[in-house]
Amino acid sequence: MVSILITALATSLFWNVFPREQIIEHGSAGFSFTAYSVHCTVTMYKNGVKVFEQYHGGYATKLGLNVTLAKLLGNTTSYNMTQYNLNITQISVGNMGTLNTDSTVLPGEWNRTTASQHDLTYNSANWTAVFHPDTGPYTLDCYGVNCEAGIGNNALLFYDTCTEVTGIDNTFTITIEFKVSAT
Repeated sequence: MVSILITALATSLFWNVFPREQIIEHGSAGFSFTAYSVHCTVTMYKNGVKVFEQYHGGYATKLGLNVTLAKLLGNTTSYNMTQYNLNITQISVGNMGTLNTDSTVLPGEWNRTTASQHDLTYNSANWTAVFHPDTGPYTLDCYGVNCEAGIGNNALLFYDTCTEVTGIDNTFTITIEFKVSAT
């Protein structure tokens, strides 16, 4: 009886000193999709001359995190993911408006194209897409990684933003590369 009371007291003290949320959040698995695990480079050429290039950290959407966890755990019931069986296949471009981790559609999306996988390593993967816009004119200040073809279909997993570029037309070639890492 005394050992049960001591164990209960020790357990209670442990959970009061180390809150459960902290232990779960900073667990020993070493897997994190925090800031800067998504990086993106966008490069634009006009008539073959580079006119814009920008690189920095992007964001995982809540949908992207849920799809990742559903795939890792094989538990589609807890995550209720209809996109569970889909893989990253598309990159989209748009004109931002409001964009945050709750977003499932890239705001002002005006093009989406097939992305090619490359540079696959033990903890990261890259996807690149090349866009050849029509006559436009378009504005670009955000881009995203999607798990389905078709504009505006709630498949946005990762995204990033850049300085706004206006007047995009058929004289532009846009290359977008995303790198997603797990650490």
